[in-house]
Formats: sequence, structure tokens, C-alpha cells
Amino acid sequence: MNELLQNTGRDTAGLVYLGTNQTPENRQIVIQGNQKRVSKMRRVLLAAAYHIQEYMQEGGFRCRVAFITTTYRPDAEWMPNQITGLMDCYRKWCKRRGAVIRGVWVLETTKAGKPHYHIALFLPSGLTPPKPDKQNWWHYGMTNCKWAYRPIGYLAKYASKGFQHPLPKNARLYGVYGVPRIALAYWRAPAWLRKMASPSDDIRHVGEWWENRTAGIAYRSPWIIDGFGPDGILLIWIGWNYEDIYFL
Repeated sequence: MNELLQNTGRDTAGLVYLGTNQTPENRQIVIQGNQKRVSKMRRVLLAAAYHIQEYMQEGGFRCRVAFITTTYRPDAEWMPNQITGLMDCYRKWCKRRGAVIRGVWVLETTKAGKPHYHIALFLPSGLTPPKPDKQNWWHYGMTNCKWAYRPIGYLAKYASKGFQHPLPKNARLYGVYGVPRIALAYWRAPAWLRKMASPSDDIRHVGEWWENRTAGIAYRSPWIIDGFGPDGILLIWIGWNYEDIYFL
């Protein structure tokens, strides 16, 4: 994949033409669903944390990072809207104090299959977040709050653990607050597209197409699914032809 771009010598508004027919047959990869989700989660969470930290420092704010863990009682049932409700409580709490909620959360499961959440809130110095269970924001179990002095390293630790035990059905693995959509879209995009874009580009995923609205070019994925097996999804590199790229 190092030679994705092949310049044909034509000068057409910066368009780089991409070949398809000279791809070796061994350009196949097996994607493991869980591994792929964890890899994407780690990439997006760390990028979001760096973005928040740099934004607050460039704005002249001194900030601290609170790490909040929420757990479930044995008799409490997980529901997908519970973390959304809790984060909405923190959003309103920040707004009342003239701050904007910025942070991330990660879902994990215990060996017994019980879910719990780790939340990182980036807050201006002087603000201390309340414990959710003490505020009746979390009715499903206990919570714990502490300050993190190395927040990026702490997040990297949890973002690398993945999930060795099944997640609840339809559960989101992570969430991000206070980061511009453009910044998140770049880090959520596949690796082949990030090689042809920059973090400031406006990337959109529309059906089968990936649009770089800043560059004004749309691409169809150069990979296709060739089957499913016990080790994961088999993808084959097919490259591009002129019908797979167009100007917006």
C-alpha cells in the first residue's frame, strides 16, 4: 500500500490518477471485528484528548482532568441511554458554571460481563465535578472520582485494554464531547484516506463514498469484502479506476 498514488504526468487541477490493474493478488488482509473497533477507539480517543488539551492550553486556560468511574449493582440493568443521561447532567453542570463540557468516556466489561464506564472530564482549574451517585445522576451503582496527573497516559491504558468479554447488545464503545466534528471525522476515517488528507480537511462518509470536501474529491473504498471466516472479515485490495473518483 506504499504505492497507492501513481502520477501519470497529466496536469489536471492537482488530480493524482490511481492505478488498479497492477495490484498483486496477495494484497489481502483479515480484519478482526473486535480488534478493529479497539484500534479505532484508541486512535480517536487519544486524538480527541490531545485536541482538548492543546485547545485549552492555547486558550490560556489551566485545566485539570477528572477521571470518573461508574459501576452497576448486581441487580441493575444496563441501558444505552444511561451514559447519555449522565453526560447530559455534566454538560448542564458545566454550562451553569460558564464552562463547556470537554471529555471522553470508555465502556468496559468485568469478567462477570458487567459493564462499567470510565469518564475523563477536562475542566478549568477551580471546578471540581460532583460524584454522580451523590447527585442522583447515576442510580445504577457506585461511582468514583479522582484527579489524573497524566491523563493522556491514563487514557492510553484504558483505550488499549479493549474488551475481552462481550459487550451489551448495541452498546457504544466510547464517546467524545467538545471536539469539532472535522477533527473527529479525520481520525475516524480509514488509514488509506488519512494518507491522502490532513486533519483540517472536511471528511464525510456518504454511502459507499468518502468525500474530502476541502479538496473537492470523493473516493470509493479501494477494499472490498471477499468473505467471512473464523478469524474475521477477508478484505481484498482492488484499487481505483476513474469511476471510483470524482470531483465534488
